[in-house]
Amino acid sequence: MFREQVRRPEPSGLSRDRLARPLLDATGPGGVLLLAPAGSGKTTLLAQIAGTPGMPTAWYRARPEDRSEDALVRHVTEALAVVLPEALDATTADQLILATETGVPTPVRLIVDDVHELAGSPAEQALERFLEYRPRHLRLLLGSRRPLSLNTPRLIVSGELLVLDGDDLRFRSWEVEELFRSVYREPLSPEAAAALTRRTGGWAAGLQLFHLATMGKSSAERIRAATELGGRSRMVRAYLTRNVLAELDPERREFLLITSTLGRLTGPLCDALLDRTGSAAVLEELETLQFFTTSTDDGSTYRYHQVLQTHLEGLLIDELGTAASREIHARSARLLEDAGHPREAMRAYALGDDWASVARLLQVGGATAVGQDWVARSELPDDDPWLALARARRYFRSGSVAAAVEAYRHAESMLDDPDFQARCADERALAEIWSAHPQPFGRAATPVRRTAQAIRQATRRVPSTREGAGGALEDGTIELLAGRFVNARELFSPLAADPTGRPVGRLCARLGLVVTELVDGNWSEAEVPLEEIALSAELEELPWFARLARGLQAAVLLATRPEGWRLDGCASLAEDCRRDGDQWGSLLMAIFIGAARLRAGQDEEAADWLRRATVEAARLEARTPQAWASALAAVALARIRHAGAAEQLKEAEGLTRSAALTGAYRLLDHARQLAETGPSRSGRSVRLFTLGGFRLELDGKPVSWPSLRPRARSLLLLLAINHDRDVHRERLIDALWPDAPADAGTHRLQVAASTVRQCLAGLGFGDQVVQRNGDAYRLVLPGAWVDLAEFETRLQRARRSGSVTDWSAVLEIAAGELLPEVGAADWVLAERDRYRLAAADAAVQVAGLARDAQALRAAQRAVELDPFRDSSWLLLAELQEGQGDPTAAALTRREHARVCAELEVTPEVRPARDGSRVRA
Repeated sequence: MFREQVRRPEPSGLSRDRLARPLLDATGPGGVLLLAPAGSGKTTLLAQIAGTPGMPTAWYRARPEDRSEDALVRHVTEALAVVLPEALDATTADQLILATETGVPTPVRLIVDDVHELAGSPAEQALERFLEYRPRHLRLLLGSRRPLSLNTPRLIVSGELLVLDGDDLRFRSWEVEELFRSVYREPLSPEAAAALTRRTGGWAAGLQLFHLATMGKSSAERIRAATELGGRSRMVRAYLTRNVLAELDPERREFLLITSTLGRLTGPLCDALLDRTGSAAVLEELETLQFFTTSTDDGSTYRYHQVLQTHLEGLLIDELGTAASREIHARSARLLEDAGHPREAMRAYALGDDWASVARLLQVGGATAVGQDWVARSELPDDDPWLALARARRYFRSGSVAAAVEAYRHAESMLDDPDFQARCADERALAEIWSAHPQPFGRAATPVRRTAQAIRQATRRVPSTREGAGGALEDGTIELLAGRFVNARELFSPLAADPTGRPVGRLCARLGLVVTELVDGNWSEAEVPLEEIALSAELEELPWFARLARGLQAAVLLATRPEGWRLDGCASLAEDCRRDGDQWGSLLMAIFIGAARLRAGQDEEAADWLRRATVEAARLEARTPQAWASALAAVALARIRHAGAAEQLKEAEGLTRSAALTGAYRLLDHARQLAETGPSRSGRSVRLFTLGGFRLELDGKPVSWPSLRPRARSLLLLLAINHDRDVHRERLIDALWPDAPADAGTHRLQVAASTVRQCLAGLGFGDQVVQRNGDAYRLVLPGAWVDLAEFETRLQRARRSGSVTDWSAVLEIAAGELLPEVGAADWVLAERDRYRLAAADAAVQVAGLARDAQALRAAQRAVELDPFRDSSWLLLAELQEGQGDPTAAALTRREHARVCAELEVTPEVRPARDGSRVRA
């Protein structure tokens, strides 16, 4: 055995909390399997876990010669010997299980990497038995390129195994940006990071190879390389050839090479292209083996990983020549067209240089077959009107409205055909709706144009109701713009979940739902859904929408992870929008950045971005975004007591009225309140009390509460006793609306949370006091003194010191019952008892440690707090007797006996001071 097999690698790379957290969770499953292709970052992640302090970690990397049970056991015992005080004596898996039960006395982590080397061997069977029967305090982490013969479903269902696959391990775009900035020290802009993520599919090895290939190059060269990266990179090709394709037999290699021309893979299509049968089984096998092949619809269709796809396309030309490659692409295109897949067919025709067929499909497919990635990357011929139309559509889908309008006019002039000219004119009219000076609205020609007109009109003035509106997308957008966020959520939810709806409508609804989550304060959970929306938009070939989602994601990260360099990334996105003539993207990015900086407490910077947004909105005649930006700017300026706050507030009020933006009034009320009183965080004292009754003090004076509905007030009190802790939505609904159906309960909770948030904002505590994190809510009063937190702090200090002073401090803060005003509400009883019994313990400790009157008062308090504790009664009677008051002691014993009689228990008997036995 080589010592290197049990030597733990040094941690390296970017530490990703979303992956490390479940692996480090001591309460999670006892086994974890990382199952992903070569280069996915399995070893890097496992090395980072191994290097995390807190639990001894043994390391073993399997090799092809370790396929016997004896070899496996020998290596595992050798690995464990590094972290255990005594070596284990075992030669079989069963002996190893017994040895670890006694020889591993404390929690230990065992990592076995490259387990795929043991697949189908006695060693793998022994490993499965060890995983199932090992002691629970020995956690087992496995890394493998291919599935094992373990009964994975049973282990997952039983809670014994957690599986992370290639999709879990792939880098998200914000992680790529952070990787290149903090690890490689070669920053990428958010756009370049997103492009690199898209080209590599977030594949860890691809990112590393890109870094090695571009080291020392200028920023512009690296950005250009990121947008052009594919499998043609020399380093990527060498890696794939040596570590991926070398594992295949010639037949499988040829299958991959030829079928790569399809792009969209199904069993029948591959059979027809190869003139054979059995392709469906091959595709299923490739996916099962984690061979850079994925399916998103349970095996109906498959795709090769982007890097492998591009590599195979280049390899096809290298090995078969240009002419043969064109012929195979032509056959693939005809098969795809016949099967009803025009997008993929168009791409195959383009790769085969058959632009006449591309133009024909554009003519037949209309606006549904545009914006493809190959269009964006290809130099289209200039002499075909249908390709000119494709170029115009590409501009429009990228947000370059002015360029799109001119390109439509140019295409319209190239063909003297009434139908073609009408199509160009209608699409141009759709683009002109979004121009800086839109034409008067006429009769809509299509549902798409009708929707665009309704939404564009809503940016100029929001209707007060939805009467007369169109579909759910228009209605939801209008409600969102108006600030009626609960209504917007109700309209967007079914649209976002409808798999049969138009992709653009579904993506708009999903993005709208994320915005309502942000309004609810749920910023920390927004980055993942925004990443998914961006990727879906790229897949649907909607580049402007992808840019919008990326921009909002960058702003969310700026607010939740406020490293200074993130602002540069956000600013570069805004600059890219201006460079490309994307005025709407530039406006929205300015609002996103301003809102993010406002949430992060960077009020001056927020005001600058938001006032810039008002200027850009005015230029686009978009009064609704202008009103929102102006209202947010008013809040920012009021927070810092800026000299221009009053003027900004007046401007925002005028814009809000002109846009009929009723939903923004609460922002203006908040700004007005801040202008008058200043923000609560600017050195003001905030104290929250719940023991002895709920009250909130500001600068030593109780806050006068406005009228709140009973359930909203109960929600405030429930969140108050859990201050700065997440309370899950289901717990809140069960406590406050136990009989409501799930949907109704969720809706009522959202309304109540919004009411409490507005109430606290109106009192000067800001609009982020009630936060939403995923499915949980949290009350956060920054810098506030909270009696329950102080109680816990004093209790821990007293338990450590045992001094009468510290125990007295605990008793001092226990001013009374927890929230007595809510009575016997189920949601408070358990917590109330916990604090009452803890206070009773403190009273007993003071009574036992103090002297004279202090001890007596503490004993009496202990009896009041917990009348069912014998020791408190006995201690009180003894203290009364010891201080020369036998009458009071007798009365105490008699009252104790009465309490015991009511409970039908026998009072404790203990020796009296004169040696006789007395009943307490």
